[in-house]
Amino acid sequence: MNALNLSQQSKIFNPLNASPVTVIGAGSVGSWVVDILAKLGVNDITVYDEDGIESHNIAPSAYGQDDIGMFKVTALERLVRAKSGVNLKVIQRMYAGEPLKGTVIACVDSMEARKLIWDQVKDNGLVDAFIDTRITVEFLSIFALKPCDVQNKAYYEHFLYPSSEANMQHCGQHSIVFVAVDAANWVVKQLTVQWSGGRMRPHKRFLARDFDAEEAADEVETPVED
Repeated sequence: MNALNLSQQSKIFNPLNASPVTVIGAGSVGSWVVDILAKLGVNDITVYDEDGIESHNIAPSAYGQDDIGMFKVTALERLVRAKSGVNLKVIQRMYAGEPLKGTVIACVDSMEARKLIWDQVKDNGLVDAFIDTRITVEFLSIFALKPCDVQNKAYYEHFLYPSSEANMQHCGQHSIVFVAVDAANWVVKQLTVQWSGGRMRPHKRFLARDFDAEEAADEVETPVED
């Protein structure tokens, strides 16, 4: 297979600046994040997920109809290799609290899973960036943090409450594809800024139908679904 031709982006982003990436959760958002990172030339990507692909998973995700019945990590490994030539490191189970390093992206569907990940990245000098994606229907809330930064830590932990305390009004109403893609685009944009020596925006909240609209904290619920 020919190497991915990155000449169109060569003056915008150098993938040699990227850290190793761990993506936890390969659902609607996670699958697009991995797909886009690989298209950027990021070639050290580890993915955790234990779920198989069902028919309802296809529309909002990077997967295709032929992937139904496969494990998400298996299908994603095949998809990314075919499209970008990148060989993923896949772990066919959910993350269980192992040590983490590099860049960590949480695309999970419970606050308890986020807490488990946060316990490993908080004050971890080996983790340069932590991203947490949360979506409910068309609303997105994305944290992009440096887990050793005092202000970032305090801010994030304000939003790290049990699932039982989350607003579950839209429970069961998951993603539509443009929401998942918008979330993935924002994640990758923040990482290219971080890896290029810039400063990530710690928290972005917006409606997918109005990508640039900033929602006031008192006017929106904080979603918990991936």
